[in-house]
Amino acid sequence: MKAFSKFSALLSGAAVASLFSAPAFGSGGPQIVEWYPFFLHSIGLSETMAHRFAPVASTAIVTVLLLVLGLYFSKKISLSGDDLVPDHRFSLRGLVETILDFVYNLAKDNCGHDFRGFLPLLATLFLVILVGNLSGLVPGFTPATLDISSNLAMGLIVFAVYNLAGFREHGFGYLKQFWGPVSAIGPLFVFIEMVSHLSRPFSLSLRLAGNIFADHLILSVFTGLTYVIAPSLLMFFGLLVAGMQSFVFTLLTSIYISMAISHDH
Repeated sequence: MKAFSKFSALLSGAAVASLFSAPAFGSGGPQIVEWYPFFLHSIGLSETMAHRFAPVASTAIVTVLLLVLGLYFSKKISLSGDDLVPDHRFSLRGLVETILDFVYNLAKDNCGHDFRGFLPLLATLFLVILVGNLSGLVPGFTPATLDISSNLAMGLIVFAVYNLAGFREHGFGYLKQFWGPVSAIGPLFVFIEMVSHLSRPFSLSLRLAGNIFADHLILSVFTGLTYVIAPSLLMFFGLLVAGMQSFVFTLLTSIYISMAISHDH
């Protein structure tokens, strides 16, 4: 309960911080400063390029945060030795262990006997999307997951991995699923399957970007109306969206892998 109260205070503080990231009122009303383009523009990039490379800067920050988190977690594990008893109170190590255990069970349930081989991908996707989404709760720090191109890059990686997994499991027999069960209408099945598979990375990226955009749009609207009270409450909704979209993206990835390596088709 204490940990929850502390987390609530942090979210409320982030909402108050939005007051300091809003410039003076203009003809179009108050607007929140986007810090990534502002920083990139300050180091010499044009305004257009600064906005274009803002998702790259956001991804770089998330990568650094995850690297620091990974080093911290690794140090904690090495210091604990054979002591596998979890902490009795809320801790960063306990949070990371809970997330990794969740991803482990997700992979085990969906990715077959060789699920451990897909754990690095699934854990990376989940953590990158989760931390990226959560970073967007800090006013002015637009997450990379709001950009379709960043999400599409992850979607294309998923597309490549599950197809490679299918070829590794079935060899060239993996292509039989594209022909369908009836040879007479095989070309039609090839067209349908190709459209279905090619649309997957786009649907993954659009779904993630659309939900994060909607969340930030609602938050920005209420921030312009009330500044503190409503944004503080909506950040809890943003927290749920951040976690849910991380789960959905990772779950669909595991399902695509499961379908590719399945011997049912």
